[in-house]
Amino acid sequence: MSTALLLARTILAVVLLTAGAAKVGNPARTRRPTIRPPSLGVALVIGAVASGAATAPTVPTNSTRAAQVRVAIVAKGDVGQYAGMCDGVGGTDSLGGTLDLLDLADDGSARYAGRLMRVTEVDACGTRPAPTEDQVAMCFAHLSGRSPMDVTLEVYEGDRGAWVKSKPTAPLPSEFGLVRKQITGCTEPGQWLAAYPDDGGMSGLGLESVPSGPLGTGTYTTENLTLTVF
Repeated sequence: MSTALLLARTILAVVLLTAGAAKVGNPARTRRPTIRPPSLGVALVIGAVASGAATAPTVPTNSTRAAQVRVAIVAKGDVGQYAGMCDGVGGTDSLGGTLDLLDLADDGSARYAGRLMRVTEVDACGTRPAPTEDQVAMCFAHLSGRSPMDVTLEVYEGDRGAWVKSKPTAPLPSEFGLVRKQITGCTEPGQWLAAYPDDGGMSGLGLESVPSGPLGTGTYTTENLTLTVF
């Protein structure tokens, strides 16, 4: 091989080695893909979904503002012209059932109404001739009664208590077997019981301990009268 040809091959080898080293030390840069921003419509949809996820509404669960409440209103003691003067007598007169919330104002006043069952087991204290009308002895009569009643309960603003009114109503077919009035005992005190259930005995009742606002679970007592909200 001639000297010129050997020299040419040597130069070619050097050139090839130099090019290969350049490729290893400086690899060709690949072109990064272009990321285009989403269109305006897509961006709005994404923003709305993100906003909705951050502020998902919750369902109110405030039980104190329930549309209905179950109650029992109980009055204790005897009745009659000489109430409190007969030994060993007393009894209860009660209203029980469900009341609907009809109105609730911003000032805390509220109005409830419903059909409650009145259950009465009460004594009336009076007198009887002993043996004549100018010489009397204490005696009593007993009332055992049941009757459906239309009831309203108003809660006053300013924590001024509540007021209960009731009046008898015609019984539903399902209530026929529950309605009754039976009076036993002395005649004169029995007259105090004769007007039942339209006697007003469970109407015009004041409950001073009831706070303003919707009725909450608890027991509220004013003297011999108690309201229990279940």
